[in-house]
Amino acid sequence: MNRILVITNKDSDLLQLLKAHCNTTVIGFDAPAFDPSGFDALCVLAGVERECGILPAPLHDGMQKMRAEGKPVFCEFVGSIGASRQRAVLNTERRRMVYSSAHFPIAGLENGDLFDGQSNECLRMLPVEKDSFPLLVFHDGLFAHSRLEMDEQAHREGDWALFFLDKTTLVSSIRLCNFRLARFAPRARWKSLITALIAFLAGEAVSLRFAPDVYFCREATVRTAQDVTDAVRLGIDWIFNAGIPEKGGEGGAHEGFTNRISARTGEQGTRCGIRADCTGEIGGALLFDALLTGNAASASVAEKLFDFNFRWLQVKDGAHRGMMRWSELAWESCFQDDVARAVLPLLLCPDLGANIPHLDEICDALDYMLLTTGEDGIRTSCTEIRELTPERIAELRKAGSGAPCAHFNAYYHAALLLAYRACGKREYLEVGKRGLETLMTLYPDTTRETSETEEACRLVFPLAVLYGITRETKHYEWLCRVTGDLEKFRHRCGGYAEWDTGYRAACSRRANGECALLANNGDPVADLLYSVNWLPLGFSYAYHVTGEERFHDLWASVSSFLVCAQMHSELPSLNGAWARAFDMDTREFAGVPYDIGWGPYCMESGWTVGEILMGLQFMHAAEKK
Repeated sequence: MNRILVITNKDSDLLQLLKAHCNTTVIGFDAPAFDPSGFDALCVLAGVERECGILPAPLHDGMQKMRAEGKPVFCEFVGSIGASRQRAVLNTERRRMVYSSAHFPIAGLENGDLFDGQSNECLRMLPVEKDSFPLLVFHDGLFAHSRLEMDEQAHREGDWALFFLDKTTLVSSIRLCNFRLARFAPRARWKSLITALIAFLAGEAVSLRFAPDVYFCREATVRTAQDVTDAVRLGIDWIFNAGIPEKGGEGGAHEGFTNRISARTGEQGTRCGIRADCTGEIGGALLFDALLTGNAASASVAEKLFDFNFRWLQVKDGAHRGMMRWSELAWESCFQDDVARAVLPLLLCPDLGANIPHLDEICDALDYMLLTTGEDGIRTSCTEIRELTPERIAELRKAGSGAPCAHFNAYYHAALLLAYRACGKREYLEVGKRGLETLMTLYPDTTRETSETEEACRLVFPLAVLYGITRETKHYEWLCRVTGDLEKFRHRCGGYAEWDTGYRAACSRRANGECALLANNGDPVADLLYSVNWLPLGFSYAYHVTGEERFHDLWASVSSFLVCAQMHSELPSLNGAWARAFDMDTREFAGVPYDIGWGPYCMESGWTVGEILMGLQFMHAAEKK
């Protein structure tokens, strides 16, 4: 085995592997000159540094002598290698890499395999030699989930992330050394690549024992009621351990964690904004826990969270009395879907044997939104105080002025219907019913936001509420139709794949805006922010109002999937949570990373974790009915 000299200032995943499996000597960037004859290979790791590494002259001289002798050299995130030097630093947060197998086949990889390197940077190194060739290449706008075939010329035209500068000098222009800590995906592919990299340095094949992954998900199998209970407890603990409630709930709930995972440190950015919907949904998960288990800590925080929403984010007087602000960031914006999800947990209290707190304030919020709802029961996606002139209000009250999209309206209709059940106000029933009837007249060709799958998932709970209120055969048939249509998207593991016939959704196959996870219909990706997260509550409520075992079975199936997709980790920010994009084949969180704010690795406290937990918990109440 080769004697490997490693130059680095800090520990890393790659350094640990080299030290555990190879004959290595480690020195820092501040070390004096070394004798190249004493080593058979050189590895320079600078990806742990804030800036790209620059080898001091004595070390650079030694590297060049080893290169001249044809010894294996690997340089990671190094700004100067002989004649080649950094000419630009490119942000790669929403870019993916494609593997080229033309000149360096790697066991376990195929040409065109896609790689994600998280929130990374790429050094554009110029010039390259005539015999240089790439292994990993960045390309923009790659609409593929797992693999995209490219010819050699296409590979060469991208930004090279990993390449051979010459036959014995391998260069990583990205931060690569903390691939495990930073949750590079797909994990199996990165392990195959790292195995080949270490074999290149060692001069022979090495059987690597990788450290445990930062998180793991359980194997896909049918789960018991106790498994669901354990998953709920783990999720409730995550809310507290990850610091989601601000000031014990008195300051609302944080939105969660961003898509940005540092390739240098593995740290994930936090979403510190306080939103009404996230606050209400986290409040709902804790309220359900308190009502079903008697957990006093959950009860206390839930009460404070709902009090925060109605005290600080709801307008109390004037022309906009009742309006619930979207967030501390968007003070004069009102999204009806977000308001609905902020209050729905309270409107479900009677189903859990409790009275509804804040009912008057809930009605104030709904009354305000009714003023700008069209005659067809559909509301525009959002209203802004500054735009609500008398003329604009009159325009919004016309039929066809809103967005006929379940993403924006269906949960608003559910809130209206449940509020009617609570207070008997006829207008709530009429508008809620009319709005869902408008959507179902268009279904499945409603105006889609992210996917066809999302629209169906978003309709299950509202349609179950509608049937529970009206008991009309037509409404029952709609519920059965939508749940039946969802079966077309169900994966063998119990999750539901994203699908968008004709790719007509507003966010379908887009980049650098709000983007769907879907690259191509048939990809095994489940969206736990916009689609599957709604189904546990939807199916359990459908069982609640119909008593039909098929809805219980659907809930059990999707709940089993979510139990298996829940993260287990030593990190409190991960343990018990779910992220947005789950690859149902590889069983890890990975997907198209083009969304500017809600990428595949983001963890939304309310939309994802809160909604899933409420859906897992509600079945207990439904079974007792």
